[in-house]
Amino acid sequence: IIISVMLFAAASPAFAAGGIKTGDILCFGIPDEASGFDGKWLVLDAEHTNTGEDGIFLVSLNLIGDEQGGTLIYRNLEEDVSVSFRDTGRAYASAHPGVLDYQGSDLQQWCTEFLSEHFNAAEQQAILPTDKSDEAIVIPGFGIPLPGATAGTVDFDPAENVLSGDKLFPLSVEEVTSEAYGFTDNRSRVALYKGKAEGYWLRSPHIATFPLDVGFVFSFGSVMDFAVNAKTVFSQNTYARLACNLDRESIASLEKLAVSDEKTIYRVSFRGGEPNTGDYDLALPEVGKVMDLNGMIRLVFFAVIILAVALAALVIWLILRTVRKIRKEFHT
Repeated sequence: IIISVMLFAAASPAFAAGGIKTGDILCFGIPDEASGFDGKWLVLDAEHTNTGEDGIFLVSLNLIGDEQGGTLIYRNLEEDVSVSFRDTGRAYASAHPGVLDYQGSDLQQWCTEFLSEHFNAAEQQAILPTDKSDEAIVIPGFGIPLPGATAGTVDFDPAENVLSGDKLFPLSVEEVTSEAYGFTDNRSRVALYKGKAEGYWLRSPHIATFPLDVGFVFSFGSVMDFAVNAKTVFSQNTYARLACNLDRESIASLEKLAVSDEKTIYRVSFRGGEPNTGDYDLALPEVGKVMDLNGMIRLVFFAVIILAVALAALVIWLILRTVRKIRKEFHT
């Protein structure tokens, strides 16, 4: 036993980490059925962290809820504020600056607690602290003018020092729309909570047109914005999809558990800790048919325009017909 432990501790981290490729699944952490955490992490970048440094950038394969299996909110507002196109929450946001800040939010606090409760000491040490600022980003929306989004896009403000030593954190809009990370379409962004597609928070603040909204991935994979307290005219469950950066040098060994859909699933052990003997569910999420809400709304929008034009033409035709009839009767 002593010899096996010594060999485990002396295992080459470079060799252990060398087999990992983008798209693989790493298993570590303490699974918890109540919250939905299954310990499976999708490799978004096998060579670099989300700040471009040496490391591995990961995101939880599936969604996570609170310790009782409930939804998570980004920030608990002191008042019963509900966001709509008519009332975007300007008054509340003006009276409460920083309401969109990730630092100090309920979600950030939950991430900190989750780290301490679901990872052993070696795993916590292997997860790198991340310092990052996010730039402003504009992404395609419904492609039609709407209140607060007259250009048909969804716009997000820059976030200075949005991550400050954080080890677990939500993705940004830029990250969750990056083809380099495998997010090529709505379907690729869909994530499941206990087998059902649900929505999850991002850390990016919306511009001032919706001053209480942050980035959000809806259950059908569209990236838009959602009220920080999840109170809006649209009903949507809200969960977390955690991201982190892993120190490659901390990996002591990889145990291949399965290969599925060209993804290798590894059980990961870390230097300074006991070998990982955790029991992980090896099933990969099955994403069914994804609704194209953006396309549906654009189709309805153009259908309404065509119908309005047709009705206007009919009214004009009826008016002209009536005028001609009156003129005819007048002349006779």
